Amino acid sequence: MENQVQKCVPLLLAHFQLPENELVLREHTSEELEQKLSKIIEYLLNHDLDRLMSTCYKIDLSEQIFKEIITTAAPEEINLSLAREIIKRESQKVITREKYRDLL
Repeated sequence: MENQVQKCVPLLLAHFQLPENELVLREHTSEELEQKLSKIIEYLLNHDLDRLMSTCYKIDLSEQIFKEIITTAAPEEINLSLAREIIKRESQKVITREKYRDLL
């Protein structure tokens, strides 16, 4: 899982249009990535919701999941819940790409 977390970082940096040093991980755990990404999401929720929604669209996060989190999660948990779902989606992409790369 550690390796997969590292493989998600460049995808997240690109989708969120962040500088490389924005998601530097010391422990390379999914929890650490969730915490750092949730802070970025919290900022976007409060200051640039359009950018957050556009990023979620690019990531291909289900609109249903996005709406469910926004409407049902406790306000203080929205950013962390979104971070978890975004990381889960990016992890799925990493797995799929590795699977099909091995077939070539």
